[in-house]
Amino acid sequence: MNVRLLSLIERRMNRAVQLLSEFLSNHKNPENLPEKQITDYTQLVMDTYIALFKALEIVPGDYLYTVREIQVHHQDEGEIFCGEQLDTETRSYLHEMIKSASDQPLGSGYSVVPLHLKYFRGFSDFSALFGLCVIDHSTQTAQSFFHEFRMDVRQMNFSDHTLNYLDDILLKFKADPSVHIRDLSKINNLSYLQFQKDCRQYFGTTFYDFTIKLKMIDVVDDLMFSNLMVKEIVYKYKFAEYSNMYKFFHRTYDFPFKNITRLYSMEKV
Repeated sequence: MNVRLLSLIERRMNRAVQLLSEFLSNHKNPENLPEKQITDYTQLVMDTYIALFKALEIVPGDYLYTVREIQVHHQDEGEIFCGEQLDTETRSYLHEMIKSASDQPLGSGYSVVPLHLKYFRGFSDFSALFGLCVIDHSTQTAQSFFHEFRMDVRQMNFSDHTLNYLDDILLKFKADPSVHIRDLSKINNLSYLQFQKDCRQYFGTTFYDFTIKLKMIDVVDDLMFSNLMVKEIVYKYKFAEYSNMYKFFHRTYDFPFKNITRLYSMEKV
């Protein structure tokens, strides 16, 4: 896998966890959230986004990785209790993150903090964790719920640094989507064919198709974590009409809306 796509997955998973943290903080009482419900929320988010990345072919179908679902109990003196073996990097991160969050003047309340850590284990493995930590400020205790993803570094492609110019072009396109793609290819004095060849090597697809995939990830963020109506989301992301957005999800990439849980709708049930 191109390391650029891996970085995209990492950023978007991190954003999803942040949005979940905000949702639970604003619309749930963390004090009354049972452990199972928190694990169900984190599992739902992980499952939805992994399935989305696979449907969009951002994660190759033959890509190998392992996932561990981990729960950690933190005591008031920094002790950690966990049924799984934790790396030193993970333990240090959790300790520092909880210490930093606990130092905030929140009195006796609770806070929900997003978790995100990435690191290389020697020259063989890459690990990334995503999840939530619920902190009880009155007792200075906490519980962490996260998923750890681990993959073999040999599956990563680090050789595409010469194509980094495409990141700048992508930013220019996001700032002005009306610009023609052929004009973007001229920025670096490339032929249109060479530009698209570079895009396929760097993004795994054409420039236009990649921008559609990014837009679809944004749509899933809003469908899961906002109370925007679907027609408002269509307008927000500048789809020509609802049928246009529907086509990409249901036909082009076979990721129907029924695969996306609207958390605000769950609140009303």
